[in-house]
Amino acid sequence: MYIGKETTFITNLFRKTNIKIAFWTNNTIQNLLMHKQQTSDIYSRSGVYKLMCPDCGKAYVGQTGRSFATWFREHKKAFRIASRSSNFAKHLMDHTHSFGPIHNIMQILQLQNKGAHLNTLERFHIYTEYTSNNHLNDDLTISSNKIFDTLVKPHQS
Repeated sequence: MYIGKETTFITNLFRKTNIKIAFWTNNTIQNLLMHKQQTSDIYSRSGVYKLMCPDCGKAYVGQTGRSFATWFREHKKAFRIASRSSNFAKHLMDHTHSFGPIHNIMQILQLQNKGAHLNTLERFHIYTEYTSNNHLNDDLTISSNKIFDTLVKPHQS
């Protein structure tokens, strides 16, 4: 943020160095939580995903440290063998909804390796679906905090 004479003075101090002065950053909490990345082989990566019911649009948000494709097959297997181990499969069975192909029902929300950051991203995206009354996750997985509230409010209609 440009303040005035002080900013000009500090900028001039570093003018003949390799250090560049920035007045703003893209490295904000909002960008870290909401940034979407693209790759040609997206389903071989890990991170946070959303499965959307093809019949009603309800969504299940999850995370995986393995590939998205592997986790998708596990949800599909739970549906095929009528296992109640997947909330998404349970919803489809309880409402006699269909299971679609990966590119139709899985949306990659964030690419991320396993760890604390992945857990936070998952909680944020679950909370986003919860605030729009569109989630299939267990209510016990819903956790709010003031940062989530601040980021989600502008996107609510």
